[in-house]
Amino acid sequence: MRTDPSNTMSARGLKPITVLAANRDHGDRLRYAAGCRCDDCRRANTAYERARNVARKAGDWNGIVPAARARQHLIQLSRKGVGRRAVQECTDIADSILSAIKSEKRKQIRARTERLILAVTPDQKSGNVRTSAADTWKLINKLLAKGYTKTQIAHGIGAESHALQVGKKKVTVRNAHKVSKFFAKCEAREFSDAARKKLEQPLPAGTYSPKPGVLIHRMGDE
Repeated sequence: MRTDPSNTMSARGLKPITVLAANRDHGDRLRYAAGCRCDDCRRANTAYERARNVARKAGDWNGIVPAARARQHLIQLSRKGVGRRAVQECTDIADSILSAIKSEKRKQIRARTERLILAVTPDQKSGNVRTSAADTWKLINKLLAKGYTKTQIAHGIGAESHALQVGKKKVTVRNAHKVSKFFAKCEAREFSDAARKKLEQPLPAGTYSPKPGVLIHRMGDE
């Protein structure tokens, strides 16, 4: 049985999807989630799903998870002198969200939010948490192999300088997250461009496509 996205969002304390999508143009994934099935909205949803798959493969899956583990970790950090401000500095997560998680007002969170919180260690009472740079450099090297320059990657993760300042052995959790997000964005853009080009190609004679990726032969045209 398929879950109504409006009910799911209401349960999480968010506005109904129909309200959020009301002022969005066609070609926005929210319009698709609200029920629109025009070609532009279908393409937007296809690009969104591809981006999610890329993020999963890159270890950056961002689905909904229970907030219990993150809440318990915040409590443990607090007992060891690492307060919300330090966690906020390390993760870039809004203090209001951290407060809602810790007070149990927020029962569910994004997987990426959970990962960022769990990465904070008791020995980091301020500043940025540092972790192994191995996975981050795997993503950077994949981008370099695709033709991206280090300057493009640096700008893609929000750096003001032209240099890619990512350590070879250690990297801040914040920068690791930024690289992962930029990688997923680049992959999704490539998938989206390829899908758009495919959709722009004329269909074979005697066929029609009710939705992206589906080709049906018309009766009597074979």
